[in-house]
Amino acid sequence: MFRGFNELNMDGKGRIGLPTRYHAHVLDKFHGKFVITVDIHKKCLALYPLPEWEGIAARLSKLPTSNPAMNTLKRRIIGHATDVIMDSTGRLLLSPELRSVAGLEKEVVLVGLDTKCEIWNKADWDAEQQAAMTTDFSAADFAEAIDSLAL
Repeated sequence: MFRGFNELNMDGKGRIGLPTRYHAHVLDKFHGKFVITVDIHKKCLALYPLPEWEGIAARLSKLPTSNPAMNTLKRRIIGHATDVIMDSTGRLLLSPELRSVAGLEKEVVLVGLDTKCEIWNKADWDAEQQAAMTTDFSAADFAEAIDSLAL
């Protein structure tokens, strides 16, 4: 559903516009409802349609509470989770706390990853892409995964 990347400008109130090509689908399937939280691997935010998020939250809630690392993971992901609704012009409001965690400023990048999107500070995205240019996709684990995709 979500693919490609878009360079966006965040306004002074912390709103970003979802690309118009997604509007009808998002309104029809998700009623414009999303959850935004922090990404556990990168300095960016993860934007999930509400139904997708509900499945993730259910799986997270089943992690053992007796394990301190699992509690930390749950606190990080669920603790930062924020419900947002796309407004009538297709904008999403990012809370000041989430903007701070991801280092978001005026220039941001929205990256579609099928069932979710990532929201990056543009400079961080550019650095991530520069680093990705040196990734060796011939390594065994990559090669096996790529072969299974028949790319």
